Amino acid sequence: MPTGLSIYQFLLAAIALTFIVSGSLRFFGGAYRQTLFRFLLGSVLWAAVLVFSLFPRASHVVSQWFGFGENLNTLIFIGFVLVFIALFKLVGAVERLEQSITEIVRKEALRGLPARSAPTATRPDSGSASGTVSSRR
Repeated sequence: MPTGLSIYQFLLAAIALTFIVSGSLRFFGGAYRQTLFRFLLGSVLWAAVLVFSLFPRASHVVSQWFGFGENLNTLIFIGFVLVFIALFKLVGAVERLEQSITEIVRKEALRGLPARSAPTATRPDSGSASGTVSSRR
């Protein structure tokens, strides 16, 4: 572990460790909707944050490995790509949820209505030549 950690590096490492431990406890505790995929994805993400916060020069190694040279912009680019992927997944989930809610509300609204027979043709009022309902006072 490098010496001379700044307060930001220390705080970021502490936050990453907190999320890793929290995710592990939720997964191994059998939390509702905590899948292996979500656990691994969260663990890898926060482990990367932990590594890059403690060893900032590791970002240059990753940049070179991807072929972008020694540039921190590579990590920023990768971060934006991951954020956009997550955003699109969230938008899709919200849309599916809205459709499900709409379908449930429609079914519930129709359940309360009495059953109707087939509509019958209505005749115009016999006292009116134009077929409109006359006002009776």
